[in-house]
Amino acid sequence: MNRLAYFIALYVVAMLAGCSSHAPSAARFMSAKPNSIYMGFGGGGFWGDDNSHREEKGKDEAYRYKEPHFLLDGVLFFRNDHFLFGLGLGEHSFPRFMLGFVSDYFGVQGWGDIIVLDKSETNWKRPFGIMTIEQYPITSKLKVGVNQFFAYNSYSGVLDECCSINLDYYMKFYGELGVGAYVSYDDYSLEFRYGNELGSENQRFYLDFSVMFDTQSH
Repeated sequence: MNRLAYFIALYVVAMLAGCSSHAPSAARFMSAKPNSIYMGFGGGGFWGDDNSHREEKGKDEAYRYKEPHFLLDGVLFFRNDHFLFGLGLGEHSFPRFMLGFVSDYFGVQGWGDIIVLDKSETNWKRPFGIMTIEQYPITSKLKVGVNQFFAYNSYSGVLDECCSINLDYYMKFYGELGVGAYVSYDDYSLEFRYGNELGSENQRFYLDFSVMFDTQSH
């Protein structure tokens, strides 16, 4: 199976796995080499608190919200010397855009998801965030890094009576401040993140493994 097939398979799995959005990987962002097109895949999950709950809306109507603990995503990065643009798919079936600055020792990653209009509000809402990354090369292939981030995360709900997801109506959002660390060797990385939900005592601990591919290599 080629890499494009992997990306298509990831999209299908994302549609079936549930709909949520959290901060992306710092290690994958820093792994793209200058003047290259890189593809990456990652998987993992989080443990700790989530926002899964049920809301009674009326006598015959209730919404059941679920924040899945399973994380899966894929990215495609386009990088020149220090400027990087990325497209991603993952925890939901809508694309994520990433934009930022990358060097051997420092990076700034911003992201925004194309997702929903919350019709209970007057404005568009979508997951977004920003992350600063400090990287410390040990050798040419072995690197460690730390990061700090703010993420505006999302998760979805279903109407119990019909059990069909309607992203236009049943999305919830929350802010999260966090820090993380990773170790990468060549195109493989293992990453840990900790997040604290703003306005809540909810805490989350993320673990993520990823692999990157240079699409222009032969």
